[in-house]
Amino acid sequence: MISTKRFFTILLLFISSIAVAQELEDKTLLTIDGNSYDAGTFMRVYLKNLDIVQDDSQKDIDNYLDLYIDYRLKLLQAYEMNLDLKESYKKELNNYRQSLAQAYLTDTDVTESLIREAYDRKKREVKASHILVKVGPGDAPQDTLKAWNKINAIKNELDNGADFSKLARTKSEGPSAGNEGKLGWFSVFRMVYPFENAAFDTEVGKHSEVFRTDFGYHIVKVFEDRPARGEVTVAHIMTFDARDAEEKTAEKRINDVYKQLQETGRFEELAREFSDDMNSASRGGKLDRFGTGGLNATTFEDIAFGLKEKGEYSAPFKSKFGWHIVKLIEKHPVGSYEDLAPSLKEKIRKSPRARKITDSFNKSLREKYHVERSEKVFEKLNEVISDSILSNSWQYDPALKMADLKIFTIKDEEITYADFYKDVMSRQKKDFTNYSSKEEKVQKFYYDFIDKSIAAYYDKNLENENKDFAFIYDEYKEGLLLFDLLETKIWNKAKEDSTGQQAYYDLHKSKYQWKRRLDIVLTQNTTEEVAQEVQRLLKNGTSREEIKKQFNIDGRTKVMMSNGIVEETYNRIPDNFEVKEGVSSIYYDEKTGFYKVILVKEVLEPSQKTLDEARGAVINDYQQQLEKDWMSSLRNGRTIKVNKKTFKKVKKAIAKDA
Repeated sequence: MISTKRFFTILLLFISSIAVAQELEDKTLLTIDGNSYDAGTFMRVYLKNLDIVQDDSQKDIDNYLDLYIDYRLKLLQAYEMNLDLKESYKKELNNYRQSLAQAYLTDTDVTESLIREAYDRKKREVKASHILVKVGPGDAPQDTLKAWNKINAIKNELDNGADFSKLARTKSEGPSAGNEGKLGWFSVFRMVYPFENAAFDTEVGKHSEVFRTDFGYHIVKVFEDRPARGEVTVAHIMTFDARDAEEKTAEKRINDVYKQLQETGRFEELAREFSDDMNSASRGGKLDRFGTGGLNATTFEDIAFGLKEKGEYSAPFKSKFGWHIVKLIEKHPVGSYEDLAPSLKEKIRKSPRARKITDSFNKSLREKYHVERSEKVFEKLNEVISDSILSNSWQYDPALKMADLKIFTIKDEEITYADFYKDVMSRQKKDFTNYSSKEEKVQKFYYDFIDKSIAAYYDKNLENENKDFAFIYDEYKEGLLLFDLLETKIWNKAKEDSTGQQAYYDLHKSKYQWKRRLDIVLTQNTTEEVAQEVQRLLKNGTSREEIKKQFNIDGRTKVMMSNGIVEETYNRIPDNFEVKEGVSSIYYDEKTGFYKVILVKEVLEPSQKTLDEARGAVINDYQQQLEKDWMSSLRNGRTIKVNKKTFKKVKKAIAKDA
């Protein structure tokens, strides 16, 4: 649930809709005690608030300038009180900054491209086979070359017309070799990204070029391509093969259940009683929704997707898991791009293909800051770092040659060899990748260090590098500060100042009056017959406890009862209720469907509320009075100057854009 503070500050975040006139951007609009405030910021705040302001007077730009001056005066006071130095403020602001920055530390174009690619592929399914020659990421160069030569020899055979299925069966090193390399139907996110790319980019009836994944070298052949079936929700009744010779066979048991199903149509009850799938039996056989390949059971999936109408069920059939009857609950076609984009984006973020976004972003930063991957630097690093890095035990010696020399520069910030060596020391303890050589590991660490350093610099300087980020961050920062100011100056004082509350109450007693109140016992139930019996019992003086004991038995509540002192406008009292002491008539509430009988024990005439009884309202009113007094004193002793010439141009620019 969103906190009050977060909700308050979010209200102060604005979404830009109109470009600020460039010539006014940095022009001083006003000064307060020598502090300058530019026209560009004022225009952005005004325009961003325009659509959410309810009071038309606040849309008047002259009136809004007064509000803006008050806003700046409040912030000025907050800084003078050092509220920005509070640890709680700095911690919350830092957490928000980290969260906000994530949206700016990425390549949005590549992200959008990957989302679109994933959506387009989600609408398709391919049926493919593959041939695999195994080689791991850290295998020795000679083993990698051997695997490369083998896969290319297979590729040559395929190019010359050899049968793919036969070669997959005889030469593939993957687990599907015994099945001629067949992988069945699949869609997006079912395979590792390089494999998915090859499968979706290869024409039906063709085989791909050689490509590599972490498993080794592959060639994939696409046999069919079809529109995606989407997802489906089904329930099933399942029987396993008999575990005891005296038991009925699984097939016999499923046929018996099927016969009962045809006679009764009670699928859920039969699933609960007879299904051997304990995970779904208690839910009437219902399974989580799935798509093609989601269950790794082709026969089951095909029959499930083959059902046409909701409630339709299949004849008994056998899968590799056992015997089933499947009932269709709902089909879920592939949704629109707008509906699926957020979930696809999240899947991409958690998948290896997110590396494509990171690589593109890092490349753009290297170009922005003119930092290159230097072969000469790599050679020097390779000389200094020993083979012990392969066992994650390399030790950095501060006396190493060139340690204090710069390895590269990011604008005005120098990064030294020592910075890199320290990074190696830290990273090698957490890196368990199997590298084929020291050179490979040093190069990987060097390239990653460049990207990490540049990204850290960009993040640290985001306010200067990206105006959109700076605007949003500043607005949140000021909103959070204003919240703390109001909490300190107004809200906490109003809650904690008991003397002030008493004085305010004494001065405004007439505002805090009880309306006519009733001391009642309210009964509610769903039938008129029960209401009549409750009415009779109340008239006979039967207690609440006795009435509940008589009607609410075996865990069932027939009569609901409540009591207390309430105002006669209490929303559970019928609109046409006749106020008088004693047991009421029976009233039927059409809104709730309840019959109501009310025992009025006493009618309390209007009276003065005590301070304790009115405490909440008094605090709220006292708080408003404190804020009003504070606002009227904000300008005392302040020197405020408005540049009328600039303000005139601002009004003209806004009128032009409106």
